[in-house]
Amino acid sequence: MNKITGKRVFIFIILVFVALNISWFLITTIKYNKFVKAVPKDRDGVHSLLKDGYNYHVKKPDYLHYTGNLAISTRSASNKSELLIIWPLISGGYEYGFSIQEDNEAYELYVDKNMKPIDTTDTYVIQKFEEHKAGLEQLFSKADEMWQLK
Repeated sequence: MNKITGKRVFIFIILVFVALNISWFLITTIKYNKFVKAVPKDRDGVHSLLKDGYNYHVKKPDYLHYTGNLAISTRSASNKSELLIIWPLISGGYEYGFSIQEDNEAYELYVDKNMKPIDTTDTYVIQKFEEHKAGLEQLFSKADEMWQLK
């Protein structure tokens, strides 16, 4: 019978750590490759791009995390803004959220791929969503153009 020694345990732990890091690196690099190609790093080293009045951002997952995000936003002269956040899922597909800022207040809402609110209990936020629906649909369309989400 082989004895389990401290050296073998240490080597096993190192191998598991290396395998975990390599798999994380490959999975996130492959998943986010098309997104960072469309939005290259700017001079500050951030994946950010201003194009046709829209701000595009790609946030790759942090170390040993699998969730990053894509964002597209607008800002009007009256200090109102609309933001679409997209979370690419490792298993495929996306989750979506909108943020609307106006009059120094922010309204946030998760939506499905058809832009239907997931939580309909907050009627005030739903009303704000309906008021901004045309702008949010435009963000959705621009995000699809940039990253080919469908």
